[in-house]
This record gives sequence, C-alpha cells and structure tokens, in this order.
Amino acid sequence: MSRPYPGKENSSSGEEGEETGIGIGMPAFPENQTVNGAKTVHITADGSVNKALPLTRRNLSDQMKMTDREVEERKRLLGFADADVAFLKGCKEHIARRIDIIIENFYSHQESIQEVELLIGDAETLKRLKASLRGYIIELFDGYYDREYVNKRLRIGKVHKRIGVSPKLYISAVVLLEDLLQQELLEVSMNDRVCTDCDGRRQALHKLLMFDIQLVFDTYISSLLSEVRAASDQVERYAQGLEATVAERTRQLEELSSMDGLTGLLNQRTFFNILRREINRAEENRQPLSLVYFDLNKFKQLNDTQGHKAGDALLTLVGEVCKKSIRDYDTAFRYGGDEFGIVMPETTQERAIEICQQLIETFDKGRTFNVTFSIGIAQMGPDDYYDMDNFIKQADSFMYVAKAQSKKEPGHYIRYKGAPDEEPAEPEAF
Repeated sequence: MSRPYPGKENSSSGEEGEETGIGIGMPAFPENQTVNGAKTVHITADGSVNKALPLTRRNLSDQMKMTDREVEERKRLLGFADADVAFLKGCKEHIARRIDIIIENFYSHQESIQEVELLIGDAETLKRLKASLRGYIIELFDGYYDREYVNKRLRIGKVHKRIGVSPKLYISAVVLLEDLLQQELLEVSMNDRVCTDCDGRRQALHKLLMFDIQLVFDTYISSLLSEVRAASDQVERYAQGLEATVAERTRQLEELSSMDGLTGLLNQRTFFNILRREINRAEENRQPLSLVYFDLNKFKQLNDTQGHKAGDALLTLVGEVCKKSIRDYDTAFRYGGDEFGIVMPETTQERAIEICQQLIETFDKGRTFNVTFSIGIAQMGPDDYYDMDNFIKQADSFMYVAKAQSKKEPGHYIRYKGAPDEEPAEPEAF
C-alpha cells in the first residue's frame, strides 16, 4: 500500500524527522523536499534518474533505481499481499500499547552482548536508539510499504555499514525483534479468540522483516562495493602517479647518464647513438650532414701549470660556448678529455665552417688561458654516404691536420675538404 502523500501518518515515529530502524536513527528527508537549497530527485515512471545531480542530492532508492515497480516485484516474490498488510495494520493498536515493554526487552538483551554494548557506547545514544526503534516498530504495522518506506530501510543498511554493525549482529537483532513481536501477535490472536488469523499475522510479519533484511543488505553490499571501487580508483590513481614519477625519474636518470657533468654537453655514449640516427635520417631524406670534431690546444699545459681547477673552468666555458653557438637542431658532445664533437643535420660544409667561426669568436670573449681550438669538419650527402666509423675517422683526420698546424703557429685552425693544407684520404662511400 502507498501513502496518500509523503510524510502523512508518520507522526507515530519516535522522533519527528528521524529515520527508524533496529538500533539506528538517522535524519530522513521526504522525497522532493528542498534540502540546503536543492531538491532531492525522484525516479520517473520509466525508472530514469537525473544523474546530473550528485549523490548527496539523490536518495538511496533513486541511486539504486528502486522504482515502484521494483518494490512491488520484491513484495510479490515474498508473497507479501494486501491480506498481509491488513493483518499487520490490525495489530497496530496492540503493538502501540505494548511498545515500551517490547523496546525494554529488546535492549535489555542487546546490552548483554559486549560487541553491541561497545557500539552503543553511552546513555544518550541508547536513548536515541530506543526512540528510533519505536518509530521502526510502528512503521512495521502502519500499512504503508511504499518507496518511502523502502528508502528508510536502504538507509539503515548504509548506516549500519558506516558505523561498523556487522551482518551477524544485525541478523541476530532482527531475530530477537521478530521473536518479541511474534509473542505480541500471539497475544492479539488470543485476545481476539480468532485462531485462524494467528498464522496469517505471524507469516505477514515474517515476510515484511525478510523484505526489510533484503533491502538493508542491498545497501550494505552496495556500500562494500563502493568502498572497493573507491579503493581501486585510489590505487589506480596512485599507480598512475607512481608511473608518472617513475617515468620522470627514469628520464632524469637517462639524462644524467647521457650528460657530461662538467660541461653540460652530451657524453660519448649518446654521441654514437645520435650520430647513427642522423646518418640514417640524412641518407633516407638525401640531405647533407656535417660532423665537427675539435680539441683544445695547450689544454694539458694549462692543467700542469695552473691546476685542474683552471682546466675544469675552461671545459665549462667550452660547454657554455657550444650551447650558445649551435642551432636548436644541432647536438654538441664532450667526446672525452679535451675532445668535443658537434653533429649538424641538414648542414653543408660551408655552413658548418661559419658556425665554427662563430664558436671561436664567442669562446675568445671568455677567459681562455690562451687555449685555442683545432677543428676538423666532415660532410656526407646529399650524394655519397659513409658508415659511422669512416665518417668519424674523416672528421678526426681533419682535426689532426688542424692540430699539426697549431703546433707550428699557435692559434685557432679549421680544416676540411678543400682547405689549403694537405687533406686526409677520401673515405669509401657506401
């Protein structure tokens, strides 16, 4: 049976505005009532719900899609019919007269269970729970078992889960309450002297309590699943964050492992990887590729006369000068010791010479300790391409030609194919 309108005949509950249940009292808002400036929603005839509203603006029956049709189907499956409603309503007056005794007997037994006593905790809570139980018992015999009634039972399951009432304690409490109420129903039958209704009343109460248990455990299980989903989401977010952190740390480690700590340039291992990649790209696109090799003249003398601190300062200067002088798509390396390399994609020998001249000019503006550069430049493509070893060998050979010249007369020297000095042998093409 449905109520004439929400809230009617609810004044018999223990405390106005409180949801009732076995040992639980929680505020309940009637359906479609305004709460904190927002209306709760209801399920339409087709069972649809306004999902745009947050969970806190939707009651549990809406969240769980508990339509009127679903409520009636559940009662039908339990065999709970109009005759059962009539049996229960017929006992309401007797139950109302005896309700204080029923509640005292119920909690007298509950307080003897240590786990329940700990959950109750204090006298004020016990008083509130007794008022809640009063409302629940009256509702059992009210005759209104609609979606409003269902929503209250659903909330009982949610609250029991929240405060830590285990299923075993809840079921034992229901069994106790049913036993106390069945005794009262037996007394009703004895007073009426109508034995034929005795079984009907007892079965009606049992069906309704089973209906309630079903609803309570729907939300109890739903709460558990929500916690699992929330924990799973939290773990997933943590894993994603951890993955991002690991990726960033990995990137940093890779960067550190590929960097020369003193100059800030890439190291020899990275040089080979990048040069191999650029050779393949240049050949695939039929583009020129230049490789610059240079070392520092009189660097050993600087270390011997002024110490390694001065040598380190000069190497740091070389790193800074390389970064300032090359283009965004060029890559500079410290090959080892006082030897350096620059890979210049899509660059002809002539353009590489210009960049090296800019490199020298920028370097000379710093504190150079009279150190100079011996620079060798090699180009491959766009017609002929060499393997990596021959390409490095050619640039290295030009560098040594420049080095020999610097020993004859101090200064910066750039040597390459076509330079006035003697050239290295031409490497074999692919």
